[in-house]
Amino acid sequence: MYVSPSRASPTRRPLLQIPEEDQLVGALRDMCTHERELEAAKTALTLKADFNLYDCFGIFDHRKKGLIGVHDIREGLSQIGVFPTSEEIELFVTRYDRNGDRLLCFNEMSDAFTALDSYYSHMLNRRCSNQRAPLFRRDDCFFADT
Repeated sequence: MYVSPSRASPTRRPLLQIPEEDQLVGALRDMCTHERELEAAKTALTLKADFNLYDCFGIFDHRKKGLIGVHDIREGLSQIGVFPTSEEIELFVTRYDRNGDRLLCFNEMSDAFTALDSYYSHMLNRRCSNQRAPLFRRDDCFFADT
């Protein structure tokens, strides 16, 4: 039911004050900017011919369990020279863990690297592993700039 502004209750006050509303709008704008940057990074990664999801998952799942946890992510990233904080790793797992078990399967991990654009998504999902030998070093599966 529509209530015209002239009929609104005189005792009803806005939920947020102007500074709080501005802060909320600014935070939402920042979040949208970060999401666009993330999508651009996913697209750029897809355009690197050597990048594929299988080798990416293999960097973290070196025990071949099919699931990776916070410790596996920290260990895999440190092997390739990336040292995130515990909070950053926790945020990553929380964002992509669909079933709440605090472990990422291949499909959940793939979401972190697959662009929303179907063209780039299909391009990345068609790529097979670069590795032909059964054993490889974690940092040897991609070119240095990837």
